[in-house]
Amino acid sequence: MCRERKDSLGEEKVNEFLREHLYGGKYGLVKTRYSLDGSKVVQYDTVTEKIRQSAGEDMILHMDDGSEVVIDEKSALYYPTPRKKINTFAFELKTEINAHEDNQGWLFGKNYKNTDYYLINWITLPDNVEDKFWWQKDIEIVSVESMLLNKKRIQDFVRDVFSCEDDLFGKYDDPDYLEEFMNTIDGSSYSFKEFYKGKGIRLMQNLKLPEQPINIVIDKEYLKKIAELHIESYFNKAPKKIIE
Repeated sequence: MCRERKDSLGEEKVNEFLREHLYGGKYGLVKTRYSLDGSKVVQYDTVTEKIRQSAGEDMILHMDDGSEVVIDEKSALYYPTPRKKINTFAFELKTEINAHEDNQGWLFGKNYKNTDYYLINWITLPDNVEDKFWWQKDIEIVSVESMLLNKKRIQDFVRDVFSCEDDLFGKYDDPDYLEEFMNTIDGSSYSFKEFYKGKGIRLMQNLKLPEQPINIVIDKEYLKKIAELHIESYFNKAPKKIIE
């Protein structure tokens, strides 16, 4: 039996919001015919089959040239604004819980082969929400800030980061080695010495989550530079592109 992550209901809630306010709706990507890779979005379909979801498919964008773009949605569910506003995003390299009964994280895991793009999301909730598992309550999302990242581009970015570290280069996608490495260093965070020194790229293990993931955590400032789209969608008005 596949192991289910406890936050899957939260992911579904974010997906529902994005379908209504980012992909769809009067001002969504379909209506505005958003251009990606030289083609325009004309339709979207939500993926509901578990086997396809576990291969990295959450949303399919149908383009005007007949091609399809596969999106894997990832959300910072445990760090909603205003309770825990963060300016980073964690890309999973190792996990104790996934649908494949192995420890491979979704960024480099061989089973997540179908993804073309990641849509990474930061969530804003009403001011009075303090519940850690907010998605289990009758709570409506206020807005979602999203970045669309080409999978190969973010993978190459991470490879470049690890290329500066003799202890890790060539082994960053080996979950067993990463676990061993994290056990040899002081604390739970490893800052990369040579690549963007001191500017928010680090290896971390989150022992507070059930899956105890090892992630590479990257500041928004770097992600903005490689994002294809940076946009915020709202429950009560049209999405707004974020111009830096």
